[in-house]
Parts: sequence; C-alpha cells; structure tokens
Amino acid sequence: MIIRLKKSIMKIETPADPQMESPSSSSSSSSCSSSKRRADSVMSDCQKRLKLHQDVLTAKDVCDLIQYITLKRCNRVKKPSWFSVSDDARLSRVNVMILDGLTQSHFYRYFSQFRHLQRYSSRWTLTPSSCDPLTSDLLSSKVTVETHMPLPASLMCHPVIRRFGSSAAGLSSFLLTEQEMIKHNFPVKGGRGCEGFVCTESDGRVTDGSPLFGLDCEMCLTTEGLEVTRVALVDADGRCVLDELVKPPNRIINYCTRFSGITRSILKPVSTRLEDVQSKLLQLLPRDAVLVGHSLDGDLRVLQMIHPHAMDTSLLYRQEFGRRFKLKRLAQVILNREIQSEDRRGHDPCEDALAALHLAQYFIRKGPREVLEDHHDELWDFPEIDDHVILSDHQLSSLSFGHALYGSGQSALFLGRAAETNGSVSNQQCRRQQCFSDREVVCVFRRLVQSYSLSVLQFSSFSNTLNQTTATGRQRHLQQVCERLGQMCVLYVGPLAADSTERHVHTLLKRCGRLRTVRLLHHTHGVHAEVVFEHLEGAQLALDHLDGHQINGCTIKVRRPVHDLCLDLDERLSERLNDRLNIHMIYVCNLSTKPHRHDDLLQTFRQFGPIQQVPSAAEDAGKRSRHAFIKFECADSAQAAVGVNLQIGSRKLSVCHALTPPHMTSWMHTHTVTTETSPETAEQREECDVSCDLQEPLLERQMKKLDGRVGKVFRALERNCLSVVILPGDSSGGGDHPGLCFIHIKQT
Repeated sequence: MIIRLKKSIMKIETPADPQMESPSSSSSSSSCSSSKRRADSVMSDCQKRLKLHQDVLTAKDVCDLIQYITLKRCNRVKKPSWFSVSDDARLSRVNVMILDGLTQSHFYRYFSQFRHLQRYSSRWTLTPSSCDPLTSDLLSSKVTVETHMPLPASLMCHPVIRRFGSSAAGLSSFLLTEQEMIKHNFPVKGGRGCEGFVCTESDGRVTDGSPLFGLDCEMCLTTEGLEVTRVALVDADGRCVLDELVKPPNRIINYCTRFSGITRSILKPVSTRLEDVQSKLLQLLPRDAVLVGHSLDGDLRVLQMIHPHAMDTSLLYRQEFGRRFKLKRLAQVILNREIQSEDRRGHDPCEDALAALHLAQYFIRKGPREVLEDHHDELWDFPEIDDHVILSDHQLSSLSFGHALYGSGQSALFLGRAAETNGSVSNQQCRRQQCFSDREVVCVFRRLVQSYSLSVLQFSSFSNTLNQTTATGRQRHLQQVCERLGQMCVLYVGPLAADSTERHVHTLLKRCGRLRTVRLLHHTHGVHAEVVFEHLEGAQLALDHLDGHQINGCTIKVRRPVHDLCLDLDERLSERLNDRLNIHMIYVCNLSTKPHRHDDLLQTFRQFGPIQQVPSAAEDAGKRSRHAFIKFECADSAQAAVGVNLQIGSRKLSVCHALTPPHMTSWMHTHTVTTETSPETAEQREECDVSCDLQEPLLERQMKKLDGRVGKVFRALERNCLSVVILPGDSSGGGDHPGLCFIHIKQT
C-alpha cells in the first residue's frame, strides 16, 4: 500500500471532556450503548471539525507543530498544513509525553489497558526513526518559517498573479475555464468549426489528484490546411504511452520538415489514420485525465478532439498583452533543459510533451508566487525583490527553536532519563532535570507545571524492561505482539475438494473484503485453506456469513485459529467495537466496481442519517475496491445501518461496525505482502515460538501504569494546553514498527 506524502488538514475543536479529567470505572457490556452515546456527545463537535485520512506523521511534523503553537505570536512561524484549530490563539502551552519503547502494535495489543489514551480526540500513525528528535535536538532545531511574505507592489499586478492569485494551490486551481478555452480557440462542444469532433469520455470530476498527460502533435500543410502527422502522449511519470505517425487523408503541400521532422519517405509506409489515433487516445485517457500542452488548442484541433480538462503552459507562464513564451525558452529557464536542438531536423513531440508536462508539474508544485520570485528576472524582467525581505527570512530561519523560544519570553522543561544527554542548549532556554523513574517524572512535573510554556516528559520504564532482554528477545517480543494482532485477520476454511485451488477460495471470500494471502493446507485431514484478510472487518463478516457456503462443490466451515495466541480474540474484537474513533463508521463490502458506485452508496445509506464522508478505500493497480468505510455524523446512524438487509442493484451488501482505526491503511500493514502459494509448493509452517522473556502479566501491568501516569499528567495541565503523547515506534532491526501520535486539547 502506497502511502500518500501530502498531509491532510486536521481540524480540532475539542469540547470539555470530563472523562479525561477523572478516570471512570471499566464499563460492562450492558452499558455499551450508553457509553457510546456519551462518547458521541463528547466528540460530536470535534469529529465534525476533524478530517482523518490514512496519512502518516513524522517526528519533524510533530516538531513543527510544537514550534507553531509556542511561537505563533511570531507571524512568520510556519503553520503545519496538516493541523488547524478554529481558535488556536487560545492554546497557551504544549505538553509532550514520550512513552519510550512503545509502538502502535503495543497500543492495539494492550488496548484495554490504555483507558486514558483511548479518550484522546485524534490518533495518527507515526513513522519510526533511529533517533528521537523530540528528546535529542528539538530545541536546537531550526525554526521553520513561512517564507511567503507580501509580494512587492511591482508583482501584485503581474498577469500571472492577476489570473491565479498569489496563494493558489493544487492542480484544479490552474485548469482552463470554459470561457478561457473559448477565448483561446480551444475546440469545445457546440463550438464553431467543431462539428464532427470526437469528445473524450469525461465525468467532470477533476481533483488535485487527477492524472496529468502531456500531449504534443507535429503537423504538415495539406490542401485542407494543417493536419496531424505525428502524435505523442506521456503520462504523469514521464513515460511515453503513445508515439504514432499519422497519414493525412488529403494531399500534402508542405511537410514542414524543419519543424515536424516529417518527410515523404517517413510517411510513405504509414497506414495509421486520424480515427485510429483518436480511438487509441480514448482508450488511454481516464475519465478525469487532464491534458497538458504548449498552445494545446492547435494540437486538439488537428486531432479533431474535444477534452474539457486542460492546462496550457503558454497560459500558465503568461505575459502581458497576450504574448507567449516559446516552449524552448521555458524549458531552458525553468527546467534547465535544452529541447528542439538546432542540430536535429525537426522537433521530437515526445520531448516537447514531456517538457510541457514537467513545466505544469513545476508550476503546480511551486505555485504562482514562488515561480515569479524564482524566475521573474530571467523571464519577465521585473525589478529584483528587495534584499531585506530575503535577509530577514534567512535570519529568522537560522535561529534555533530554543533561542526563539527564549527570545519570546518563554522557556522549556525536559524531564526524563535522557535529560542530561544534550549539552548544546543553555539553562536559560531549557531546564533539564534527569529523573530515574517514571514516578519521579510525574511528581516533579506536577510541582513545576505552571512555570513552563513547553514541557517534554520522557517515560522510560518500558524501554528499561526491554533493555534487560537481548536484542533477539526484543525482536521476538515485537514479533509476538504483531503476530497476536495479525491472527485477528486469519481464518481457516474447509474442507475443500482435492482439486480446489486458491482461486476457488478467493472467489467466495473476496466478497467480504480484500485478501492478503490464500494458502492451501494439504497436511490436514482433507484440504483446507488459511486465509488472511487485510482488514478485521473482512474476517469478521466471512466468519458471520460464509459458514455453510460451498466452494467447488464442497460445503465449508469458516473458523478462527485455535491456539494460545487466539484465546482472547473475542475480547480484543469487543475492544475494537468500543474504540471511540470508530463509533461513527461502518464497513460495507461486496460493492460493484462501477464508477458511479459512490453515488449509489450515498443514496443507499443516507436513509440512516447524514453522512460525513465516504473515505476512499485503498485500491490496487488502479482497480476500485469492493469495500468501503462510511462515516456518519451521528453514532446512532452507524448503529442503525448495521444488521439491515441492503442491496444496490442485484448485489446484496454486507455491513458491520468499523473495527480498523481510521488512521491505519490496513490492520495488516506492518506485515509483508505475500503472493498466493500453489498447493504443490505449500509446506507446513514451523510452530511459532511464543515463549518470551517478557511475560504477559508484567507487560499488562506496565501498560496500565504508563496509561495511569498519562492521566495524572493530563489532569495537572492548565486549560487550553495542547497535550501530545508519542509512542515512538521501533526501527532497530527486523523491519520498521510504526509508532503513534495522540493529540488532545485540555478544556477544563
């Protein structure tokens, strides 16, 4: 699963949360519905302002957030793009708690022990790192400044700024409007001279994530005017997906060889006609494709095609009075690339299409303001921006966070085992006190909490326990924790016919969700299959609904694994049902892959209450997933939608409560993806070694103690303090184990 790099905006407006102030007793199953109603009431405002996507934070993202909250009075401190509060001026302090040695897997394995952390309003997957910048060099890191200062007056009326503004961002901001296409002679539906033109299949839903395609054509002069002789199309990754010579239907008067590179001998054996190229383009272009070219109107006219989503680089890098830069000049200045070389006969349309594509991608990535600031004197010949603006940016960005914090009249506190390890920060900037136990950390902090704007607390009891074992023992422990979580997605199916294949099993079970692996077991009494789902929901639905179905003529049973790792599976699944992040969400499977299924989903489930969003499910190889998560505005709506017989068209839907946390792309994402194993090569797996130096009762007690200390610190915080809890993850040998970042605002 690819994870997107661009961060989503997370808006938080957290109401008072009495449960965060004083821990309540464990709720029984009989009070489940009332606890959900309480959580729904507590979280209603927050969830409406919160957008949780399957994105990942890094330690630097957390550092940027800390810098912004503590230094926000300095207008030039950059605000993280993934975090927004409706009234962040109220936030006066930041407290960070680091639970050394813990990973995301630990939190979900010992979920019931973390009663305080469960109540934090947002939860993000955190990329593990070999060193923790929050304890090692947070205060010595450079301040991240907002470099976009007000534009000089000489640039405020620039044609690029007049058209796009100084802060436009995203692909959709730079598309040509229909009026602009008509003005610049693009072929449009019903337009003059466009009779008989071919229209591409477009659904009108272009987003910032829609694919870009670079297009360029070479032409010759015929008795009917300019006609196409060569067409090139490149995709967003720069691959040339079409490069085709075309024979015009009319007699050629001038081959325009100097520009096109086309000669009589080159075209003589060509049999491809315009309609052939049109057909290929219709097949290659997705419904939300955006075509990019330089003076693209001419290319579309000779292709006799109409496409409504277009970007023209001659109009992106625009000049006054309708003048346009040549593509060769833009490529030379912006891309530092030489195209249309004089020593080569004719232009290469693949090269030109790629240059136009890269110019558009550069403009989208940088934005109009930065493009002007970086290249205005080379291209537009405007006076240079005042030096003092750049100088003051440089001066501010060269400040360390510790100096900037001290200069603003604030100071920091660091408590923990590693407090004395960094001597590069003065005592004026930060008070560091080494503590030899987690209990000492909490006691010292409660005495000093009101004296510091930023406090960083390091709890090391669990990492001390880990360090008492060997490196092999630590890795074995992490493997065991992950294995216990992974077993929640495993089912056994059988008995199967002797000639059954993985495909037979996959065909039946895929209706419940995406499968990770299917492996036939021939060493059992009769053939069985071990099936691993990507999501907890898929395994649960298969267990509930597929028992007694037939595979290849045999009636099957669907069962969970039966060994010591799985004795508490029911309890852990029950915990997932009570996760407050999921109470508004349901899981729907056996969906159609048709493009309009999103509208069908909304129409079908809107009857249960207002829908907040239908998060995009992960997709493989461009194929639409057969499952989706639906988030309602009210938890009661999600409850009502479960257990009702629903169908879309002829497809019967299966629905259950969401179990996978919204911040995780898959419950199994920490495991290596395996391909299907054929029956001939399947071998009996070795029995898992579950013995471990770290005993379960000890681990459960430690997790509960750590969570209790988080609760004590939170209750000691002042109002409007931003509380951040970090589970750092693990990146030492044996692969990366992601961490978690919890964020909550103390209200009372």
